[in-house]
Amino acid sequence: MPTDETRARAKRKDATANSERLVQAAREVFAQRGLSATLEDIATQAGVGVGTVYRNFASKQQIIETLYTAAIDSALADVQAAREIEDPWMALVTFFEVIAENQAKDRGLGDTFLGHAGFSPDERSAEKILSAVAPLFERASTAGVLRDGVTVTDILPIFAMLNVVYQLDAASPDLWRRYLTVLLDGLRATDRPALLVAGLDPASFTRALTTSD
Repeated sequence: MPTDETRARAKRKDATANSERLVQAAREVFAQRGLSATLEDIATQAGVGVGTVYRNFASKQQIIETLYTAAIDSALADVQAAREIEDPWMALVTFFEVIAENQAKDRGLGDTFLGHAGFSPDERSAEKILSAVAPLFERASTAGVLRDGVTVTDILPIFAMLNVVYQLDAASPDLWRRYLTVLLDGLRATDRPALLVAGLDPASFTRALTTSD
């Protein structure tokens, strides 16, 4: 006959399995629909009742934050991989291509990084992103391959623009590559004048990134 301790251990194991199942379901739903997907959508994807979702997570916000922590870690790993590329320009291009490709496949990622549906990154995350990416821009600038006036904070408007392109045409899922090429061409130093308007300063970048619509 099972003891109280055995039953408690089984309940904890079931709770952990349910939590992992719901997080995976949320990841899949958010990838398809973005952060506007509901808890009911997540429950349906997981094959459980919405009550099970509430027993594991207090709100959709908590699920998003759980996924966001993993998303930040994954993005920073991609940045580190790009930083290890010897050619300064190719390192910068690789960073943009990898992050853009991941966001194109996962609407939730774009919504997560840019802020959507009442959620936005916190200041610490914004600082971590800038700190990780800044060396790519500094190295490209030192090598003379980055247009004068381009700054690391330009990544926010660039990815915001691409986020619109990801959803323009379902029949052309790689359309974003065309416009990333155009944007990268504008970043490269090829006898172009310096940009007339300054980019975001770090404080403005953080404020923009941490303010959700």
